[in-house]
Amino acid sequence: MRQSFFDDGILSEQFVQVEQLGDHDPHFLERLLTVYFRESTQSIAALENALELPSCNLRTLERPLHKLKGASASIGAIKVTREIDLAIHACRDYDVAGARAAVERINNEYVILRRGLQDYFQLMRRAGPPEIAVRPR
Repeated sequence: MRQSFFDDGILSEQFVQVEQLGDHDPHFLERLLTVYFRESTQSIAALENALELPSCNLRTLERPLHKLKGASASIGAIKVTREIDLAIHACRDYDVAGARAAVERINNEYVILRRGLQDYFQLMRRAGPPEIAVRPR
């Protein structure tokens, strides 16, 4: 299952490097991703809400998009990061329709990533030793 994330281009090798940071803590990666998912869900919702405003200034969306891109790139979420790049370009081009479409694609790729990794961690907890069978808080 893990390999499919790489085969499908969902995750990059950056994910492996992040995994290695928590070699001595079986819950490190899951805790890190829980924070990423919480913050990213809020960021995407804020972007969607901003794009619904009739007077949305697309240039002001670049900063939150770059923040989301940095967080996504740091965990190796390559498909999410690519879609964010397209949203940034649409904002720079003052293309509201393009920005809306890009944010929708960001959300779609994000949901695929989140569901896949949640399923992966659930399998890992069931298959792993008892000390990692409990989900971290």
